[in-house]
Amino acid sequence: MLPELSTKLKKYTSVGGIYTPQGNLQFRIGSSFYTLDGKIYKLPKAILKKEDEVYLPLDMVEAVLLNLIAYDVRYQFKEGELLVLIPKETVPKRSLGVKAIVIDAGHGGKDPGTSDTTGYFEKEVSLGVARYTYLYLRKYYPEIRVEMVRKDDRFVELEDRSKFANRVLSDTRDVIFISFHCNASLSEKAAGFEVYYLSQSPSTETAREIALLENRYIGKHKNPVVSQIQSQMLSSVTQRRSKKLADAVAEQYEKDLSPEIPSRGVKKADFSVLRGSLMPAVLVEMGYLTNPEESKRLRDKTFQKKIARSVIKGIHEYASAKD
Repeated sequence: MLPELSTKLKKYTSVGGIYTPQGNLQFRIGSSFYTLDGKIYKLPKAILKKEDEVYLPLDMVEAVLLNLIAYDVRYQFKEGELLVLIPKETVPKRSLGVKAIVIDAGHGGKDPGTSDTTGYFEKEVSLGVARYTYLYLRKYYPEIRVEMVRKDDRFVELEDRSKFANRVLSDTRDVIFISFHCNASLSEKAAGFEVYYLSQSPSTETAREIALLENRYIGKHKNPVVSQIQSQMLSSVTQRRSKKLADAVAEQYEKDLSPEIPSRGVKKADFSVLRGSLMPAVLVEMGYLTNPEESKRLRDKTFQKKIARSVIKGIHEYASAKD
């Protein structure tokens, strides 16, 4: 199916590998771990072997498509099947540039999001950070087109947010999408920030639950065009760039804001607002409003400015890299 892929499985040790010119991935039959580029990754399910067939978990298949294939592969996991579209002519790698940034302040209007014990809502924090991000980008990067999905306290359907971003993409190439949110937990001790990119297989059960929470305001009457966009297969190149963007933002966020808000890492989940966006996109859970200490910081305008500056530094690092 993918001619550049080669595999090897050692009979007596049950150690296997998947190899391409881009790199290699190592695994062991029966294990829930694999290694890629010298790093160890955990899988939700073990790698299995039945007779002469090796069965890989979805997360591992996705890791192969995102990291070991140089060109864009469209794929989708559907009802136990993996659907893959491979281009007739592979697209060569090119440097990453950012010509436009779409900033999405999560929630708004009738959708307040989560809140702290004082009644301070997530929609207020996300809009505050989004505004500062917009102002700093306009000041320091005047050559970049910057758009905000919402500039005030109004409700915007999730599908309309991605539709807005896609209109910017149709006008300007090299667009990225940043969505700001706050986390919540039944425990006041839960703390930290997370940066998400789109995947059909969430990193953890918690990631799946957070995606369900953020997706709850999907409109009943979806725009048929948006529905068509959302049903398209995932692009491995867009996903790969989204992960690079998430890594860069998370690294800078941790440098600038830890230990006030500790890092919970980069994760993946099936967020509706990311699924509809056809460009590199990430969702930033800036911290827990249900944690009294973090809530105090997230409400503070000076701290909101620090968040905005750290995210912009992450975008700069991403834009300076090459895919």
